[in-house]
Amino acid sequence: MIRLQKMNAENIKTVAVIGAGIMGEGIAQNFAQAGLSVRLIDQGKDILDRCLHQIDANLSLFMEFNLLRENPSHIKARIKPFLSMDLTKAIRDCNFVVEAIPEILQLKKDLLTQIDSLDKEVVLGSNTSSFTISQIAEGSRYPGRVIGTHYFNPAHIMPLVELHKGKDTRDEVMEATKALMLRAGKMPVIVRKEVPGFIVNRIQGAMEREIDYLIDDGVVTPEDLDIAAKASYGFRLACMGPMEGEDMIGLDTAMRVSGQIYKTLSHKITPSPTLVDKVEKGELGLKSGKGWYDYRNRSQEEVKGEINRKLLQQLVLFNSRRKKDA
Repeated sequence: MIRLQKMNAENIKTVAVIGAGIMGEGIAQNFAQAGLSVRLIDQGKDILDRCLHQIDANLSLFMEFNLLRENPSHIKARIKPFLSMDLTKAIRDCNFVVEAIPEILQLKKDLLTQIDSLDKEVVLGSNTSSFTISQIAEGSRYPGRVIGTHYFNPAHIMPLVELHKGKDTRDEVMEATKALMLRAGKMPVIVRKEVPGFIVNRIQGAMEREIDYLIDDGVVTPEDLDIAAKASYGFRLACMGPMEGEDMIGLDTAMRVSGQIYKTLSHKITPSPTLVDKVEKGELGLKSGKGWYDYRNRSQEEVKGEINRKLLQQLVLFNSRRKKDA
């Protein structure tokens, strides 16, 4: 077994991804594209079959945009499905494990207990989107090897992974994980203090609260809100971050505008009544066929394919800028 103090990204050969849902499929694909053997684990054969079918479709799209360096069949061959009843067998000899199970704290804690028998030098990454690692690793035999690896949907396309430590996470675990993310072509950023939601989800949460207010108060329709976001700050954000944007407009202007607007912003701590009403009616978005938009005349595959094509166009441009900036 490779010990962490001697570990670098090149030493990691086999990874396990526990959870073959929408996030797990992208994480598994990303590792396989990086040349790693992947053990993909879930409770049911139907879930695994669906996941592998979606990975096939994803790889075909990557080929369409010239984003693969080898044949899709070679990448797919690196992914081996396992049922969770064979968890011990599936994770045997893995150097790195990522859990992408539902965002329920007790489920994540229970899973860590299940795999506590792994060699203590194996890194355990959690794709939690809100819990701190200290919460998840509480009670674990080896909390020092647990780290947060927060991917973004769709995980096979979005470059960012937020890395965050618990109070016991060892520095060499962070270093090894960051090196692995870079090897997989991701852009890791380190969350330097434990805080629920980390960086991006806290920013998105603040934006979502104000968006809910604007819709609830009749200031804008959902459709016009999306146009406004995509055609303004969203248009800018792929190539210019918020702090670069403030530098462009001038920090003095940013300060004055903040002073005027902050005092008028929503401070609600409960979800939007409109959002709650939709959830209670079963209007959950794409998964149910209706949310803010109506998808009932289109398949999920069709809608996801359309969105992924747009994101892949953006990824090609993003990657070309990364190479120029390197």
